[in-house]
Amino acid sequence: MNWTWYTRPEEIVHVDDHYAEAYTYWLEQLTTAKVTKIIVEQDYMYGSLTLDYEQLEREPQKIGHYFVTRDFLWTIGFDDLYCEIVAAKQYATPIEAFYDLLAEKMDYYFHGIDEYEERLMMSQREMSGQVPPEFMNTIFELRSEIERWSDTVIPYRELLMAGREAFLDIDLNELNAYRLAKYRVDRLLTLIEHYQEDVIAMTDLASTLSNFRGNEIMKALTVFTALTTPVVAFGAVWGMNFKQMPELERPFGYVFAWLVIILFTLLIQIWLKRKNWIGSLLQFPSQPRTQQRLDKQRSKKTNKSSV
Repeated sequence: MNWTWYTRPEEIVHVDDHYAEAYTYWLEQLTTAKVTKIIVEQDYMYGSLTLDYEQLEREPQKIGHYFVTRDFLWTIGFDDLYCEIVAAKQYATPIEAFYDLLAEKMDYYFHGIDEYEERLMMSQREMSGQVPPEFMNTIFELRSEIERWSDTVIPYRELLMAGREAFLDIDLNELNAYRLAKYRVDRLLTLIEHYQEDVIAMTDLASTLSNFRGNEIMKALTVFTALTTPVVAFGAVWGMNFKQMPELERPFGYVFAWLVIILFTLLIQIWLKRKNWIGSLLQFPSQPRTQQRLDKQRSKKTNKSSV
């Protein structure tokens, strides 16, 4: 089957009446769009596709535009290198060529996802011991980037489903190019979902540790404040400048003051300890000793056997 591949919008070609309205809309509207767009009709589909994940938050974004039919393939904005590689394979239909073009583009994505994996693994290794406060920013950057990866690859999966909808009488699974694109999409999304779970786990762990550390700091400050309360309180009393104060003339007034301060400090410390407010915040139920458990189990077995 002979078909034509067009790669420039200014090429003047004859378009069948079946595609005329859609082609006009695509050429006038979608080729200037900066978002992903997929439109499916009977025996053809067209739209726009974001090509580079790095530019999802930048302007201008790199957008590829496509118009796929049984008779011709029209692509605008796709890299010439990928188009030349696919054209050299001389596919029998434009549908095969289009999906092979998508597969070639996704093969490039694997290099980027491998670089992301290296940074993710490095960040996971750094999550030991004391980490700087800026580490949370690193986690948020990783989370934002993996979301951009997902937003980039999901339209490729939609194009696989859109092709089956547009060309109902063709079993696309019999086309090698379609199967290759499908396998690469599935592999990319599997990696992305795995890394998303890793980043979410890192975020939860960092948040939990931050909260736990904050509680430990607040507990320490509270205990310190409670223990220094007698010093502050009695210091305020004996620091008053009244002329008549009962302890001023006593020979052991200074020692008496220190004894009172130490006594109340010890009483507060004992009270906090009995309330279990000093020490680790994590308290697990106490377990009986191993030997005691074994003795109890043996005694139960003996009682059962005697019965």
